[in-house]
Amino acid sequence: MIKLSNLADYAVVLMSHIALRPEHVHPATEIAGETGIPAPTVSKILGMLVRADLLTSHRGLNGGFSLRGDAEDITIADVIEAVDGPVQLTNCLDVEETCCDYHASCGTRGQWHKINQAVKGALNSVRLSEMLSPIPDFIGSNGKTRPASKTVN
Repeated sequence: MIKLSNLADYAVVLMSHIALRPEHVHPATEIAGETGIPAPTVSKILGMLVRADLLTSHRGLNGGFSLRGDAEDITIADVIEAVDGPVQLTNCLDVEETCCDYHASCGTRGQWHKINQAVKGALNSVRLSEMLSPIPDFIGSNGKTRPASKTVN
C-alpha cells in the first residue's frame, strides 16, 4: 500500500482549512480547534509550511498564518513535499547508490523512476483549490462510495 504520512495528510487538511478563508489570518490554536488536529502537531506542520514558503507567519496580538500565494497556484505535491520531502516510492530512487543490498543485480530499478514520475505528476496535477470542493453525493462521509439508489417505476 502506498500511503501518505500522517503529517502530510494533516498538512493537506491544514492548508485546505486556511484556503477556505484566504483573507483571514488563522491563529494556530484556532486551526487546531476547528480541524481537531492536536495543537503541537498543528504548530509543527505550520512551521514546516512556512519554511517551504507556502504560508506566511504573522506575529503579534492578531498573529497567525495565511497562504503565501493563491490556492490555485499550490499543488498537493508542494504540500506533501514540504512535510515529507521529495516524492520517492522506493529507496532505489535515492541519490545514495548504497541504499539497497540488491542494487547491482536489480532488474526493476530503471523502471521505478517512470512510476515515481507518474505519481508525482498526479500529485502535481491537483491544486489546493480543488481540495476545497464539497464531497460528491455518491461518496459517503466516510469516503466510501455509496451504491446508487434504486428507483422504483
